[in-house]
Amino acid sequence: MAYMGRGIPGLNQELRESDLLESRDIYNTLPDDSQQPAISDLHLQDLAALFVRHRAHTIFGIHLAHSHFVIPENTALLGVNYDTPRCRWAKPSIIKTTNLNNVHGHVFVLTDHGFHPYEYQMGPVPDLSQVGSAFLQDLATYLDTNNLSMLVALQVIGQNNAHMLRARPPQRNYNAGYIDFKCMRPHQADWLDVRVCSWRVTCVQVE
Repeated sequence: MAYMGRGIPGLNQELRESDLLESRDIYNTLPDDSQQPAISDLHLQDLAALFVRHRAHTIFGIHLAHSHFVIPENTALLGVNYDTPRCRWAKPSIIKTTNLNNVHGHVFVLTDHGFHPYEYQMGPVPDLSQVGSAFLQDLATYLDTNNLSMLVALQVIGQNNAHMLRARPPQRNYNAGYIDFKCMRPHQADWLDVRVCSWRVTCVQVE
């Protein structure tokens, strides 16, 4: 299982209906977050260094791959941002009525044919021009080598979403396990401490 330079639907490759149908199948096979083991501190530090090395930490974070309920047939999980209150609301949306020209992948897992989104976001893909060209290959290799492909997901966080409330429908599907590496500085990973809250992991600089 490796990235091998393949295009990623909803990130650097145009979305098709079949991509969203596959996303529904992926989501419905993921375990509940209570069934997922914790990501070790060593892996967190290694991943943080990888993100910073490739200048990906302002665009991407990592996410504990999980689901909370079964998505109905012909739907995919789609998020929309709101300003008042500032939040993100994600819910199963009908694929046939989704404007694929205004949707991008939001959370991706590494499958046997490369990264594939299992959750989407309204709006254009963020500018990826600053991200190192080998980032996705190196991330895929790390996840595959360490058997993390179904535990650690790649999440688009953009540049303005660090403090956004995330909400989902009342099926108890909260955005648990989110990890944001935006505060890291190149070559200074040893300055950071990872603090774990009940539903979110963030990194903070140690003075």
